[in-house]
Amino acid sequence: MLTLVCLAGAISLAGVSAANSRASLHPVKEVIHSVLQPFDLKDVRLLDGPFKTAQEANGKYLCSLDQDRLLWSFRTNAGLPAPGEPLGGWEAPDVEVRGHFVGHYVSGCALMYASTGEKKYKDKVDSVVGELAKCQKALGGGYLSAYPAEFLDRLEEMEDPPWAPYYTIHKIMAGMYDAYTLCGNKQALDVVNAMADCILKRMEKLSTEEITHLLRVEYGGMNDFMYQLYALTGSPDHLKLARMFDKQEFLGPLSRGEDNLTRRHGNTHIPIVAGAARRYELTDEKESRAAVEFFWRLVVDTRTYCMGGTTVAERWPEANKLARTLARNNAECCKTYNMLKLTRHLMHWTGDPKYADFYERAFWNGIQGSQDPDAGQLLYYVPLATGSRKAFGTPLDSFWCCYGTGVESFAKQGDSIYFHDDKGIYVNLFIPSTVQWKEKGVQIEQVTNFPDQEGTTLVVHTERPVELPIKVHVPYWADRGVTVEVNGGKLDIKAKLTSYMSIERTWKDGDKVDIAMPMSLHAWPMPDKPEMMAIMYGPLVLAGLVNSRQQLTFTSPDGKLDSWIKPVEGKTLTFRTVGQEKDITLIPLNRVLRQRYGVYWTVKNAGEPG
Repeated sequence: MLTLVCLAGAISLAGVSAANSRASLHPVKEVIHSVLQPFDLKDVRLLDGPFKTAQEANGKYLCSLDQDRLLWSFRTNAGLPAPGEPLGGWEAPDVEVRGHFVGHYVSGCALMYASTGEKKYKDKVDSVVGELAKCQKALGGGYLSAYPAEFLDRLEEMEDPPWAPYYTIHKIMAGMYDAYTLCGNKQALDVVNAMADCILKRMEKLSTEEITHLLRVEYGGMNDFMYQLYALTGSPDHLKLARMFDKQEFLGPLSRGEDNLTRRHGNTHIPIVAGAARRYELTDEKESRAAVEFFWRLVVDTRTYCMGGTTVAERWPEANKLARTLARNNAECCKTYNMLKLTRHLMHWTGDPKYADFYERAFWNGIQGSQDPDAGQLLYYVPLATGSRKAFGTPLDSFWCCYGTGVESFAKQGDSIYFHDDKGIYVNLFIPSTVQWKEKGVQIEQVTNFPDQEGTTLVVHTERPVELPIKVHVPYWADRGVTVEVNGGKLDIKAKLTSYMSIERTWKDGDKVDIAMPMSLHAWPMPDKPEMMAIMYGPLVLAGLVNSRQQLTFTSPDGKLDSWIKPVEGKTLTFRTVGQEKDITLIPLNRVLRQRYGVYWTVKNAGEPG
C-alpha cells in the first residue's frame, strides 16, 4: 500500500521564519459574553505547603526523564540515529500509543515554566521541540508521530484499526501548542501547523461515512485542540478540521437533552464535549452550549462518586445506578482531569458557584492524592472498593494516559484558584498562593493551612488604595456558618451556601481578611442505595483504614454521624468510629498512600434489621 505521508503542500520547516509565522496569525476572539476570566498561570504562584511540594515533586520527576529515551521511538520511526534505549510501559516500541506521553511531557514542562518561571523547564521544552522538528522534517515535513503513517491507513480503512492513533497525535500537537503559547517557541508553531495541514489533507479524502466510522476510535481532544489552534491562527482550514472531529452522532443527542452515556467509554467522550465548549465560545452556536451543560449534569448529578470521579472499568454505568459499581478500577484520573477542564469552561461562562462546588470536591479528592509525593509517581485509578490499595506507577515503565494528564495536573495547580470579572477577584480554592492582577495594581496573598486550618487569610498588597470586591467561594458544606474579619474587625456578613461571598471596600496595602469556615461531618449517599454512604468532612472524603476487603456495616444510635464518629485527639483530620462491632480510623482519602482503605459503608440506624 502507498502511504500518504503528507508531502505535497506541507509547510517546510526550513522555509518558514519566525517572522512569517507571526505574520500568519489572525487570532479569533471569543464571541460570547463570559462572566469570569481566569488568570494566566504566570500571575499565580504557589506558596509553601502541600501543593507546592506536589508541584516540586512533579518537576523533579519531569527533570529526571532522559530525553534520548523519550525521543527514541520518534527518531527510530523517522529513520534517524536513536541513542540510548526506549522507555517501557505505554511508551515501549511495540505499544500502539507510543509517543503520547512525549506530548504530555512537553505540555508538563511548559506548564511548569509558566507556573514557576524556572528556565530549566523552558530549556527542556526547546530541546524536545527541536528534536521533534528534525523527525518531522525526516518524515517529509508534515506527518509527525512515534509510529508509522500506515497506522492512519489502517484507521481509515477500519481493517485491524490501531489502538488510538489520533489520541496520540492530539497529545503531540497539544504539546507543541503549549510550547508556543507558554514558552514562546516559534518552531513549535511551525511543527503544529504542518501537522494540521497533513491531517486535513487526509481527512478531506474521506467521505462523511468514513469519518463517522473513524471517530468511533478514541481520538483524544482533536476537536478541542483544533478549535484552540483556530483561535490562535484564524485559519479557516483549522476551523474546518475542528468541525470534522466533532462527533455529531454523540453531541447531537446531548444538545437535544438525550442521555446517551450508558456503557460509553468516558475518556473518549469528555474531551469531545470540551471541544464543543470551545466551539461555543468561538461561534456562539447555542446547540454546543446545550450539549455541554446537559452532559455536565448527566455526569456530575447521575454518574459521579463522592470523590468527584466517574466510571467503572472506564465506562459509564446507567444513570443513578452506582451502588454495585465499586471496584478497583473506578475513577480513572484522566476523567477527573478532563471533567475539571470542562467545569472550568462553565465557571468561565456563568460564574455559577455550583461549578466551584464540584471543582473543589473533584480537585481535593480526585486529583490530590493521585500522586506519590515522595517520587512524583501517579495513579491510573482511584479505587473505591473496600480493601483496595492505590497502585502508583513506576518512573520508566508505566506512562499510562493518566501519567500524561497527571504531570499536567500537578504542573498547573494554580490555574483555577482565582478568577476575576471586570471589577473584582474571585477566590475559588483555599490554597497558599499569590495572584497578581496587573491591570488593577493589586496582589492577593493567601495564607492558609486549609483543610487542617478551617478557613483562610487573604492579605492585600497594593501601591495605592484600590476599590474592588473580593468574592470568596462559600461551598455547599459550610453549614456551620462563616465569619469574616478585616484587620481584626468582624464584618456583618451572612454567607449563603453555594455562593460567592462579596467583601467590598477600598483596600490599602497590608489589609488582612481572616475567613473562618468551620467544617463538619456529612454523608454522601449512593443514589440507588442511600444506606450505603461515604463520610465527608468539609470537602474531604474520609477513607476508612481496613485490613480486608469485607464490606463493613455501621450502626448509628440516633441518625447523626458525630454520635459514632469522633475526632482523634491530637491529630488533625483524623477520626475514629466508636461503639461498633469493628471500629476503624478514618483519614482524608487524599492522604492515603499505601494502606488498604474503604470509602463507602452501609450505615443502619439503631433498631433497624441488620
